[in-house]
Amino acid sequence: MAKLAAHLVSILALTCLSAAAVADGNARPSAAPSSAPHNWSGLYIGPQVGYGWADTGWTFPVDSYFTLPDGLRYFDADARGTFAGGHITWNRQSGPYVFGAELAINGAALRETRVGAFTALFPNDRFDTSLEAYGTLTGRLGYAHKDFLLYTSGGFARGHANFKAVSGPPGGGVVGLVKQHLNGWTLGGGLEYMLAPDIVVGIQYDYIRLYGEVSQIATTGTPSSDPFVLNTDDVSMHAVSARLSLKLDRR
Repeated sequence: MAKLAAHLVSILALTCLSAAAVADGNARPSAAPSSAPHNWSGLYIGPQVGYGWADTGWTFPVDSYFTLPDGLRYFDADARGTFAGGHITWNRQSGPYVFGAELAINGAALRETRVGAFTALFPNDRFDTSLEAYGTLTGRLGYAHKDFLLYTSGGFARGHANFKAVSGPPGGGVVGLVKQHLNGWTLGGGLEYMLAPDIVVGIQYDYIRLYGEVSQIATTGTPSSDPFVLNTDDVSMHAVSARLSLKLDRR
């Protein structure tokens, strides 16, 4: 009996020691797995949507159907509206610094309509200003901190602007339409957040400057000897967009 009791005590002691060791191991917090470093390098593609406003002006340098009778030949235009499009972005990361390039193309609906802008004699004359599309080709330089990227961008810009003048009653329904492709530059920046290794969301602001041109086109509804000549001021545009970027490769 004494030997049996000794064996039972030994077994009980070993069991208690084993249970204590297991309990102690469970009580210790396990080391948190190290998260993989955020890698911003790669090729991205995605959509953007936003709101923009553009300031410009129009000048009629010679007398035409729309500038008679009092000779007022200039007015400002403030076109506002939405835009949507897509972008393709290439990033390369070196330490916390990220540099790259981006091509973005947008369809736009920035418009303003002025009625009776020149003379009270023709209160129903309508002048429409619109920016229907624009694109940018930019370089990017940013600073990454974990899943955030703060960046600045700048480069080339090109936009498609329209100006349309229509004479209302008591006028003769004369229409003049000028379409211009304007070149310029852009400067902006944004903030991006990496939701997942291949999904990025962000917001971006762009200032776009497009240089004006001189255009001449014959009006409809009046003899061609009555030219429609228009000088476009520079277009100053501000654009704020929300963006989604999908990573195409895992570098």
